[in-house]
Parts: sequence; structure tokens; C-alpha cells
Amino acid sequence: MLQIPVVQNIVNIIIDHQRAIIGPLALEQASRVPGVKIAGGEHVEVEAGINPQSLLNQLVKQYETLFGLASVEVCKDAVKELKPTVSANDLPEILR
Repeated sequence: MLQIPVVQNIVNIIIDHQRAIIGPLALEQASRVPGVKIAGGEHVEVEAGINPQSLLNQLVKQYETLFGLASVEVCKDAVKELKPTVSANDLPEILR
């Protein structure tokens, strides 16, 4: 199971990639995911005790709701940067 610092890193990378495309709306959408908190308008925090796969799945689905499969591909591309250090088995199916 992924540890919170790793999940935090994955969430930040996904948000950064989404932000490059949709701007500030990326943070707004991320803040709608249970377990993701936006502090100070920019700083992203992941709550401890949350199921990492569920949180990541919900984050990707939140972006997918607005922008369809293209946003899912952006999330997958973002996570590819971490794949040597993060096992595919630790990621939700939507990010594999």
C-alpha cells in the first residue's frame, strides 16, 4: 500500500499536469475529492488514513467528469514519471 508522502507526490504531479492544461480549475476540481485539501489556495494536502487507491481513482474521475478521457490520459502521463518508484499494483486500474 502506498504511504501518504507518496500519495501526496502523485496527487501533486497529477494536479500540476492538469493545471498546465486547465489552469486554476485543476485545484478547484481536486478540492472536491474527499481526502484532498487545498490550503492557502495552492498547497495540496492529502488526509492521513484515506485509502490511497480510492483517493487517486476519485481524483482522476473528477477530472474525467469535466474533460472526458483526455483528462484521464493526462493523469496517466503524469504518473508515468513515478512508475519506476511506484508499482503499478499500488495504483488504481484507471492509472495503469
